Amino acid sequence: MNVLRSVLVLGVLAAPALAHDAPSTPSDPTAVTASRAAAEAFYDIDAAVAAGYEPLFDCTDHGTDGAMGQHYINPDYAGDGRLVVDEPDVLMYEPQPDGAMHLVALEYIVFQAQWTDEAPPTFLGQTLQLKSAVGTHPVDPFYELHVWHWRSNPSGMTADYNPSVTCSFAG
Repeated sequence: MNVLRSVLVLGVLAAPALAHDAPSTPSDPTAVTASRAAAEAFYDIDAAVAAGYEPLFDCTDHGTDGAMGQHYINPDYAGDGRLVVDEPDVLMYEPQPDGAMHLVALEYIVFQAQWTDEAPPTFLGQTLQLKSAVGTHPVDPFYELHVWHWRSNPSGMTADYNPSVTCSFAG
């Protein structure tokens, strides 16, 4: 489990894409609505922690591209090799000036080694992006999809980074 947890920890943060990042709006409105409804239960960070989500590294910022915020991963969901609309693998929170955390997005992931299809996975009407590094650190390749439900993203609803999110108030 320690090896899996290490891979999950390294594999979840945003990384340079192997495929071109082409964010857009998910094309399955029913699934998008279900995705938001499922994650609304975790708007309160204490509820997310009680449900098994754990903080992952520091708040993720990418300068002028914006930030993702603080990742909270559910290791059970992230390691199951499945994409399930009401089981988001990662929740992303933006630190607030008063120390509170505001839910801004969620992320679905599946590791390439667990994906049995030759084609990349599609989910919510989008093709997931293949990642192989976290910054300069190579990791086991994984597919990911961000969904910015709670913070409008001028870069696109499924873009990696959101210029409207900041890590300025991260502890």
